[in-house]
Amino acid sequence: MLETLDIILDKIIDMTDRVQLNLRLDGKRELLDPIKEVAAAEGLSVNAWVVRTLEQATADPTPKSESTRQTFIALDTIVETRLDAVLDSKLADRLASFEERLGKLSA
Repeated sequence: MLETLDIILDKIIDMTDRVQLNLRLDGKRELLDPIKEVAAAEGLSVNAWVVRTLEQATADPTPKSESTRQTFIALDTIVETRLDAVLDSKLADRLASFEERLGKLSA
């Protein structure tokens, strides 16, 4: 009984350090699947990947007047680079599959 209580208390204490940010991808629904794929390819949850990406984007903050614009540019660059890598890999896999099928058809 005391072990269960300790576990519950630990979870409550852990939750006091929790901060939540709800992200809407209005008009950007096509980003969700590639973000999930990139995160999975890197062995991360979507949450962990987004947090890491935000940490990287804000690691070297620019002056306040430029910070918002620069953060969006940095995030856009990071996301675009990672999405390109995942999409290139998937495209290469698909192309190899098509080439294999064509080879079987022509044999």
